[in-house]
Amino acid sequence: MTNMLWTPTVQKIKADIGDLNVTPIVEKVVCTMYRDFPFLEERFGDKGKERTIEDNFYHFLYLHTAYKLKDTQTFIEYTMWLNGVLVSRGLKTDMIIYNFEKIQESMPGMLDKEVEESFLSYLHEGIRALHEYKQDSESE
Repeated sequence: MTNMLWTPTVQKIKADIGDLNVTPIVEKVVCTMYRDFPFLEERFGDKGKERTIEDNFYHFLYLHTAYKLKDTQTFIEYTMWLNGVLVSRGLKTDMIIYNFEKIQESMPGMLDKEVEESFLSYLHEGIRALHEYKQDSESE
């Protein structure tokens, strides 16, 4: 994946994140997602891949915001908002859980240890909230 998919939105998010270099993590996660789910390419095309890249940078923007605020709830609220948006566009909650799990798998050793540990914790809590949401919505 080259810079051809770095949209103005991605450039802005990268500037907002500052010196936190998450690009290699995003590239690895998005490549893995598209390898594991070829239907994404078929269904959403290049525009979908752009959005997936942007979404993953947004995940890190909110992880970083939660880290700066030392507030897990910030990331959980973002996660639930994101779930509502993506589910309304035809994606399943499981895809967000999968995406967050791939970030967790791809991140170790890529960031400052304290930042990494916090991000892993926030992702864990976001995944937990999504599992709760799924259980609640399936029991209705």
